[in-house]
Amino acid sequence: MAVLPFVNAGNDPNTEYLSDGLTESLINSLSQIPNLAVMSRSSVFHYKGRDVDPQMAARDLKVEGVITGRIVQRGNQLIISAELIDARSNHNLWGDQYDRKLSDVLAVQQDITSAISAKLRERLSGGTKKQGAQGGTNDAEAYQLYLKGRYYWEKRTPEALEKSKDYFKQAIEEDPNYALAYIGLADYYYVLSDYAPVSAATEAPNERAAAQKALAIDDTLAEAHAVLAGADQDLWEWDAAEREFRRALELDPNNSNAHHWYGLYLARMGRHEEAMTQIKRALEGDPLNLTFNTNLAMGYADGRQYDQALDQFKKTFEIDPNYASAHDNLARTYLNMGKYDLWLEEWKKSATLAKDQEELAIAEDAARVYKRAGFGAALSRVIELRKKLAQRRYVDPSDIAYAYALLGDKEQCFYWLEKAYSEKAGGLQLIKVVKPMDPFRSDPRYIDLLKRMGLPQ
Repeated sequence: MAVLPFVNAGNDPNTEYLSDGLTESLINSLSQIPNLAVMSRSSVFHYKGRDVDPQMAARDLKVEGVITGRIVQRGNQLIISAELIDARSNHNLWGDQYDRKLSDVLAVQQDITSAISAKLRERLSGGTKKQGAQGGTNDAEAYQLYLKGRYYWEKRTPEALEKSKDYFKQAIEEDPNYALAYIGLADYYYVLSDYAPVSAATEAPNERAAAQKALAIDDTLAEAHAVLAGADQDLWEWDAAEREFRRALELDPNNSNAHHWYGLYLARMGRHEEAMTQIKRALEGDPLNLTFNTNLAMGYADGRQYDQALDQFKKTFEIDPNYASAHDNLARTYLNMGKYDLWLEEWKKSATLAKDQEELAIAEDAARVYKRAGFGAALSRVIELRKKLAQRRYVDPSDIAYAYALLGDKEQCFYWLEKAYSEKAGGLQLIKVVKPMDPFRSDPRYIDLLKRMGLPQ
């Protein structure tokens, strides 16, 4: 089953969170139906804003049924239409229209889920699960605040993430027993260091606290166990992290996000084949997820399988040629391959797409120095500029350490690795897999650092 993004038919930007949120809520709710596999948000949102033939989308996603819908808001009134289509025959199996008040949007979502569940129950067998998403709320205001939080969280910019945090907190204030809102807050803290200049270890205690609040309400929530595992990982509590990842997958074996995060954890442990298995498993349930596709490419790159990595990056760009993170990781791959012109080209493209002016300035300066004086001089300039940037905002010391490693400056490399160790820097988790460290893996200081971090030798 795939729930295609509901269309904001009124084109009111203030209603966008409702069309997106209702889509995501239906995905979460329908996922609770036994024996029904539902495509994740990231795969179906590839079709947002496009005039899509449901049968074509079904073929792309390899699903048998498709749900489509439209939302129009007129003042305090909502008109929501939805239909369930058998993509194999293009027959309409169910459809309805709801004319309700804005405050009734939660009830509409529950009504649609119940109607579709009843229609599918005759075709599906198995035990019953909770109707509606686990960890939910009966408070309409809290539900709308949560939808706004998820809407901004998915945008993944520093400004949007701050808005998401505020909305999740407001949802919790409205309903202190709203487990999904606590998971949303934990998710905010978990991804923040990837999109803003903050330390992952600094945010991990807040992430852990929010995840534990969700689990205190309902300890069967796979998403809460997965994000708690992420907090454990950022605090270098490796065994606890693996237990939580395994628990998440025990509760929900089809949770693509948990497979993905567990795969990244296994990569950091140096368990390459297991990591690739988990990331590929994540992609099976979420084939158009840009992050999963990018990290599969990086898995190949970490295994020094560069041809496979470049092929996978190509597949990712076929989904979205403007995905900044993929360009950033491709730049790092070219750097490790010694293809410095391509490294600089992709680095500048990534910074431009991410609208990161400070990063773009460093990349452009490095390109100028490279053209004039070569790679060593360019990398030395990057280190100099990163140190200057660190005086104004957080910079992960391991980035500087790995740059010194590429220059062959062992003493400076280990100096900055120790600085990274002192603050549990996120980038230091990659020490077992990053190519710049390959020449130093027999150094006693490297072996001692792994031991102190609790990483396997």
